Amino acid sequence: EGIYIRDLKTGKVRAVSGQTYMLSPYEELWEKDLPAVVEELLTKTDGRSNDPKAAQKPTGPRNKTRVVTYRAPHNSAVQIYDYKAKEARVVFGPDLVMLGPDEQFTVLSLSGEKPKRAHVIKSLHLFLGPDFMTDIVVVETSDHARLSLNLSYNWFFDLDKTGKTDGGKIFSVPDFVGDACKAIASRVRGTVASVSFDHFHKNSASIIRQAVFGADESGKIRNHFGFSSNGLVITNIDIQSVEPVDQRTRDALQKSVQLAIEITTKSQEASAKHEAERREQEARGRLERQKITDEA
Repeated sequence: EGIYIRDLKTGKVRAVSGQTYMLSPYEELWEKDLPAVVEELLTKTDGRSNDPKAAQKPTGPRNKTRVVTYRAPHNSAVQIYDYKAKEARVVFGPDLVMLGPDEQFTVLSLSGEKPKRAHVIKSLHLFLGPDFMTDIVVVETSDHARLSLNLSYNWFFDLDKTGKTDGGKIFSVPDFVGDACKAIASRVRGTVASVSFDHFHKNSASIIRQAVFGADESGKIRNHFGFSSNGLVITNIDIQSVEPVDQRTRDALQKSVQLAIEITTKSQEASAKHEAERREQEARGRLERQKITDEA
């Protein structure tokens, strides 16, 4: 796409692209060094390092005199920082990013896995969503029952791609995944600690949604939870599973659920049997009355 050229008289380095170029007597090709993590990410097809099985580009060693390029995926953002001008620019995908001589990529270090661990995902670009992330949160009820919640959050970045201020705003939080998961987990833990296990077991979905989204003046649960620092918006929470941490509690809960199902089944059977007997007696009574009427 281009080359880096250094002027031997002034020491100034510039990038030339989109044209043929012949070096002057006082110019030379300049090699641009990149951090090791950026070199590794540029070899990945998706620009991320969380998957060890991710496909790599079939290329040899990078020619350091060539302009560094990166294809920003669709619906993503890439931040480039100019160390000479001391300012950052954001490129929204799909687009081709070309680094200047004094520019470097902003490498994102995001939390990953379940439960979330810091610095699991390294990436050159930031997806803008909508997307989802999953976390495991351990809570304790007011009667000291420890529960493991498997929660999934739908999110997106609320920003104006045409504006210059919103672009840098989404990169203001280094690890938005870990920050959002910690904020939501603290809200859920605080609310669950004030309710009993029986009440939480019956109303877990509404309790968790109200804890995260809050309620308006009329008492209705809101439909989103926003972070003003980087424009991240949580739009939905999916409670995938609620399991007691203690094995004995889990066995007792499973036994009580099975017992409740059996009781409900037997109650329905007894009710149906009673209804059948009642109808049979009514039919028999009508038949007897009809016989008496016929004999009369």
